Amino acid sequence: MTAIQFWKSFVSTDEALNTVGVEPWPVTVRDLAIVFVFNTIIALLFTSVLRHGFWRSFVYSQCIGLSIFLCTKIAMRLRRVTKPTGAVAAVAVPLGSALGIGIAYVLVPTIFGDAASSTLLPGSVVGAAVFGFAVSYYFYSSREIAEARAALRERELRRLESEKRASEAELRALQAQIEPHFLFNTLSNVVSLIESDPATAKKMLLNFTGYLRGTLDRSRAQRTTLGQEMELVRRYLEIMAIRLGPRLRWRVEGEPSLAEVALPALALQPFVENAIRHGLEPLPEGGEISVIAKREAGDVVIEVTDTGVGWSGNAAPGVGVDNVRQRLTARFGDRADVTVHPVAPRGVRVRVRIPEERA
Repeated sequence: MTAIQFWKSFVSTDEALNTVGVEPWPVTVRDLAIVFVFNTIIALLFTSVLRHGFWRSFVYSQCIGLSIFLCTKIAMRLRRVTKPTGAVAAVAVPLGSALGIGIAYVLVPTIFGDAASSTLLPGSVVGAAVFGFAVSYYFYSSREIAEARAALRERELRRLESEKRASEAELRALQAQIEPHFLFNTLSNVVSLIESDPATAKKMLLNFTGYLRGTLDRSRAQRTTLGQEMELVRRYLEIMAIRLGPRLRWRVEGEPSLAEVALPALALQPFVENAIRHGLEPLPEGGEISVIAKREAGDVVIEVTDTGVGWSGNAAPGVGVDNVRQRLTARFGDRADVTVHPVAPRGVRVRVRIPEERA
């Protein structure tokens, strides 16, 4: 192997370390710059204490410091570690010091034309020890902090992934409880309308088929678009309007340009179902529900508002709200938000805020 091949292998990613699951610690410009600064500081200290010329001390410091640094790097690679541990420092510091002092002892007389290097030798030994252990501790601490941050990010990603899977499982469980009730009631309505009002029965059945198909597709896809979610809500409300008659008044509106905004699958459905089942159905006179999507301060805001029995601020928002909030957090992080507020004179408004990201 030539010197150039060795150096390329030395400063590049170590495949041998990767095979054992250890991330290498390559020599970087930043690392060399830090070592250079440490060396220069020690040279200044030598100059002020030993009363020698700065450049002689500078040559000694750089030779010793760089030798210790490179010996540390080699020792780390040989021991398959990612940071300069105590065992690495115990070997690399004395070895690098001896190598650096030897090089400097030859260079100083060569450069400056005298034998002044001999008078720098005692201080060089002390300086080498101070430099070696100080820099080793610095790089060890920096690597520890970097690895701790990486581990923290990894744990956070695993936590978010776990929460996402749990929320998806909760959503499916919730759908399994709600859909049979909705299914049987809707089919019963279709049967009762077939003879008395065939046109309405056909309309209801078409909307019901489209709703089931859309729900199945969303459950498999896990994520969809705002336009598709609004269409699913519209079909659901068409069905409920036939069942409840004049007791239900509704509207679904959204800016056309927001149709392709990304949204987790079935993120709006629980709010609409809660508004009807717990807000409007208990009232003999029924009420109104609106689903409005709009831009606001650079984000997308979807509001589901009903004029039902209302909601007490002290009451729990319900499993559906918490489930959607968790799923939105898993998808968008802290850029998403779900809030629930009572409205005057009666009713509830669920406000969903998400970033405007295209699916």
